[in-house]
Amino acid sequence: MADAPEIKNTPKRPSKIFTDYYGSVFLLLIAAYVAVGFFVIKPKMDDNKQLEAQARGIRKEIENDRSYFDGLSRSVSAAQSIDPQVLQKVDQALPHTASVPDLLVQLSSASVFSGVTLSNIVFENAAKAPGGGVASTPINITLSVTAKDYATLKKFLNTLETSLRIFDVQTIAVSGFGEDTINFNLQLRSYFYPTAAAKL
Repeated sequence: MADAPEIKNTPKRPSKIFTDYYGSVFLLLIAAYVAVGFFVIKPKMDDNKQLEAQARGIRKEIENDRSYFDGLSRSVSAAQSIDPQVLQKVDQALPHTASVPDLLVQLSSASVFSGVTLSNIVFENAAKAPGGGVASTPINITLSVTAKDYATLKKFLNTLETSLRIFDVQTIAVSGFGEDTINFNLQLRSYFYPTAAAKL
């Protein structure tokens, strides 16, 4: 019986495309990877960064709001703890209305205390409605004062300036002389802090 022919296993040669174009194929794969990263991954990374920035902004706004409300709460608590007598004095110093009768009482009391005589008292802007954003509204007061000397007039002004109601001296002018007196024209200014249209 004849022997079977011996079959030799010859190694398979690699593809010519793979061997000859190995460098080009490798570069194409890298280019494809970079393109996928640029057109697919990068936009997602940019979106993720934008979301993170928005989240940081929202957290910052929440922290600011929390700080604001904490400060507001402390302010309310502090306001509620103020002695009512202190608030009453503040209202007398800077009332919410012009309070012309109260002004007349204070002027009269100061004149009696200092020994001067008042006349021709005129109030300006006492009935003026407050404008938007105005912190306080001035009241201009023009009056004539008869005093025996300048020291007496100065006592009258000091009495006004040390009273609870705010008074600012604008001008002082001598208008005439009597036998034992001096006549002065004064321009004063007081204020009120309106919360609505001022009412006498």
